[in-house]
Amino acid sequence: MQYYKSLIILILFLLFGLESASSGVEIYAFDQNPAGRDEGNEWVTLYNPTNESVDIGNWVLQTTHGSVVTETIPEGTILNPGAYYIYSPPYQWLDNEDESIILKDSEGKEVDRTPVLSDTKDDNRCWVRKNSEWVFEVKEEFGKPTTPMPSYTPNLALLWRARNSSQTLLAQSERPHRDQT
Repeated sequence: MQYYKSLIILILFLLFGLESASSGVEIYAFDQNPAGRDEGNEWVTLYNPTNESVDIGNWVLQTTHGSVVTETIPEGTILNPGAYYIYSPPYQWLDNEDESIILKDSEGKEVDRTPVLSDTKDDNRCWVRKNSEWVFEVKEEFGKPTTPMPSYTPNLALLWRARNSSQTLLAQSERPHRDQT
């Protein structure tokens, strides 16, 4: 009898307990101190490295330094396999020093978190996750690190329109490719 109880608990845990943790969505890159004005130019990029689409609607990005800011991703936002989601509000929301960003699912469970990082250079560098390490590197264009993203090279016209219209952007690719620059 004990065996069956343990088996039922294990099955329930696998069905319900791992849903958020196994989503695989991660914070891929962010710029907390872009060249020039921070207002409207800061951004965070989420990445879905899995083979499954993930509904990230009502998920939140939350800052941890100074005044805590919580930003909600619009309901119904789907992050397709290999796709990136770039969030860039029209105001300054990230501190330049000692900032960490937390990604939480719609139930408030932590999905990912950056380490506490600083950018005091006011230039074209951003923090990018490479494997399990965070590196500070030069970016050539808005939302596009110099190292190609694994499966999507952003359409800069769309990024510019999204940034300048104060909207978020769901970026997806139908066929993975690398930047050929």
